Amino acid sequence: MSTHTMNTKKKETTEARKDAFIEILRANGGNIKQSCIKANMGRSTYYAWIDDDKDFENEVRDVNEELLDFAESQLMNHITKGNLTATIFYLKTKGQSRGYIEKQYIQQKQMTSPIKIFEFEGDEIIIE
Repeated sequence: MSTHTMNTKKKETTEARKDAFIEILRANGGNIKQSCIKANMGRSTYYAWIDDDKDFENEVRDVNEELLDFAESQLMNHITKGNLTATIFYLKTKGQSRGYIEKQYIQQKQMTSPIKIFEFEGDEIIIE
C-alpha cells in the first residue's frame, strides 16, 4: 500500500472519528469529559482537533449553540406557563437595559501614563 493511500485512509478514519465524536458530544449535552470517555479518546485528542481543524471547532460550537437554544426554549416554556422564578431570571439576565438589575457594573478607564512617585538621578532619589 502506498504512503498516499495510507495517509488518505488515516485521514478518512480521523474524519469518521470526529463525526462520531460530534454525535456523542450532542448526546452528552456538551460534556467534553463524558464524550471523550464514550468515544474512547483522551481530552488531549479533542483539544488537538479543536486547534488543528476549524471545521471541527465550528461543529463543536454549533453543538453548544444548539444546547443553549434548547435551554432558552425551555426557559420560555416556563415563562409562558407563568413561572415567576423563570420570569425573574429572564428579566435579570436579558432585561438589564430596562433596569432589571441587582448589581452595578463600574467601568474603569485605564490610565494612559504611569504616575511618577520618585525619580533616580545617579545615587540620589528625587521625590516629586
